[in-house]
Amino acid sequence: AEATKGTNIKVQVLDKSEIKKLKMGGILGVAEGSKEEPKLIVMEYKGKVEKPIVLVGKGVTFDTGGLSLKPSDFMNDMHMDMSGGAAAIHAIVLAAKLKIKKHIVVLIPAVENMPSGSSYRPGDILRAMSGKTIEVLNTDAEGRIILADALTYAKQFEPLLVIDIATL
Repeated sequence: AEATKGTNIKVQVLDKSEIKKLKMGGILGVAEGSKEEPKLIVMEYKGKVEKPIVLVGKGVTFDTGGLSLKPSDFMNDMHMDMSGGAAAIHAIVLAAKLKIKKHIVVLIPAVENMPSGSSYRPGDILRAMSGKTIEVLNTDAEGRIILADALTYAKQFEPLLVIDIATL
């Protein structure tokens, strides 16, 4: 929220109970192994009244791979798995500061992908917000799983364009 100070960006942070009400089983499933609760960050800048451009930024604040644990050599940079979300935040802030004549919405599903006794497992079936089911074959596919819910949520804005920003 600090980055948005002095702008007319509206910020809303949906918590776990709101995510449950929306039936975002992908976000909820990935977040199950962490003590940190999931969030869905929604930001909106209206530089013009029109159909929005929606940026969906992957916000995995730390990605261990979950139960499909990454080798230790690959875990050092996994705090950067939220880079798509960070890029989306700064894109909307820049648009607002430059007073760009566009309607922009940013969606960031924010989770940690951690191994624990409550983690989602290979073989689990998650029901995404769309109503479709996702068979988990590898818990390190968390980005695709959380983005499925965020991309479905984007539909309510009747976007002109959706841009998915994720690290892989």
